[in-house]
Amino acid sequence: MTSTLRRLYQGQSLLRIHMNEGFRRHAVRGFVVDVGGGRNPDYFEYFRDGGVSRREAVDQSLSPIDFERDALPFEDGVADTVVCANMLEHIYRYAFLLGEMRRILRPGGTLVGFVPFLIQYHPDPHDYSRYTKEALERMLLDAGFREPAIERVGGGPFSANFNNLVLSVPRVLRPLLYPGYALLDWVFLLLRPGAAERYPLGFIFTSKK
Repeated sequence: MTSTLRRLYQGQSLLRIHMNEGFRRHAVRGFVVDVGGGRNPDYFEYFRDGGVSRREAVDQSLSPIDFERDALPFEDGVADTVVCANMLEHIYRYAFLLGEMRRILRPGGTLVGFVPFLIQYHPDPHDYSRYTKEALERMLLDAGFREPAIERVGGGPFSANFNNLVLSVPRVLRPLLYPGYALLDWVFLLLRPGAAERYPLGFIFTSKK
């Protein structure tokens, strides 16, 4: 709880905190390509290091690229890990981008990413979709990936509500408000333990080429 309160005060959303904590369960290794993360995203501080030899980022803020129609600037089968976090909801032609990420992965390479679910509209420059667990599994399989695994992150309905309000609240108040929402979630899920699956803040997904 203390770590969550500190990061809320530092300006992170609850969704970002849950995503980063979820990434602690996953390793990146070898040549890592980060798709759409911008300059030095903080989530690389949380991934387990499986022996990273090199890391490159592809993002519109770094060089002009249209993820819906431009090939990723790498040869076939060169990446050991591809990371795609908070990206797919902004891409209308997601199948093209998934195909490109699979193309640059070596056989046996890993795709690891994240998509939000119960969050507000956030265009960057567009915001098209919210994907369910079932949709992500189908999307990955249709793109030719193997062994898709989808992990829900988040709490219950009160956490989801807090996440959608928190960035509109002065920073100093965020860690003061969160324990009340967390307590309400705890009580709600104690009474309805199976309900957590209905209120995902987002999903971490992994898959193999």
